[in-house]
Amino acid sequence: MMTLLDRLVLREILVPLGVGLLAILQLLVILQLLQLNEVVFGSAVSLADLGRVTAALAPHFLVVAVPLAFMLGVQLGLGRLAGDQELLAMSAAGFDPLRLYRVPIAIGVALAVAVAALARWAEPWGLQQLNSVLNDVIKRNLKEGLTPGVFNDNLPRFMIFVGEQDREMWKGVLIEDDVGDGAPLLALAEAGKIEDAGTEALSLHLFNGELHRGEAKGETVARFDQGSFLVGVQDPIAKRNRFYNNEAQLPADMLRARIADYRKQGWKMMEARLSVELARRWAVPLACLMFALLGVPLAVVARGIRGSAYLITLGAFVAFYALSRLALALAEGGLDPWIAGFLPDAVVATLGVSYTVQLVRSGVGKPR
Repeated sequence: MMTLLDRLVLREILVPLGVGLLAILQLLVILQLLQLNEVVFGSAVSLADLGRVTAALAPHFLVVAVPLAFMLGVQLGLGRLAGDQELLAMSAAGFDPLRLYRVPIAIGVALAVAVAALARWAEPWGLQQLNSVLNDVIKRNLKEGLTPGVFNDNLPRFMIFVGEQDREMWKGVLIEDDVGDGAPLLALAEAGKIEDAGTEALSLHLFNGELHRGEAKGETVARFDQGSFLVGVQDPIAKRNRFYNNEAQLPADMLRARIADYRKQGWKMMEARLSVELARRWAVPLACLMFALLGVPLAVVARGIRGSAYLITLGAFVAFYALSRLALALAEGGLDPWIAGFLPDAVVATLGVSYTVQLVRSGVGKPR
């Protein structure tokens, strides 16, 4: 049963938690959209595409934003109680400092369950949808980005010149295909068009044309009524979409299958990387609980100073991220991936327990 103190702490934490979660999520999504500006702000992009990209990014960034917003909520909520000397009055009335942990830990458990569901199901699904949307947008940008009267080099491997464009049909087409070790292949055609070939490719259809290729003994010429060039767009996606080969998009079963495959092939670093990702999906939810242990004593020390609350939250998150990257490097160097995956949680938990012991010994709400 919730006491008056529990309800007070709950109200003080939930308000900044909700506001902080919304603000952090918006910031992360906007920053990612800016990184993808060459794709998502192209001429072929619609508002519906932007909405689909934002919705697909949300689960991935919620996994990051929820623990961060929770830490901020604890800092601002409990910090205000400490800053207004309310904890001092409770301490004078025989208040047990450990009572402060009840609500944060309860909230941490609820958030851990939500983050676990996000990391296990929603995040992989969202990143798969993101890659599908971006793949479609990139192909439309490439398809609609050809300007008549100039040489266009935005298609990988191809240089294209189009004299005129009538709806979807080109008139007077020149294509240079810089493939292989020999001389470039030059295609000239009276007409042509570009179509979506499915998956990650576009198809250039040409009509009534010639193929020219210079050889050591002269030029080879071939005439055709119809011909096609298949254009893969994997390279533009890999360069413009940092989630293209992200292991976070793989479902757990596929992760395990790839880990087993890499183990058979002896690719230790790739095996370790995917194993750490598998462990991360269990470790990140626990970060909410670990931040509850660490956040309560730090909030009491900060005493409601907003600048300190923001700096503590940012510092804790940056340190947690740095430990995650260090743990990944250690796993690639031979450390057990599951130990590496839970290493950041262990460090935060150790600090939280240490600060909690100090809090119990010194009490709360001491005047400055």
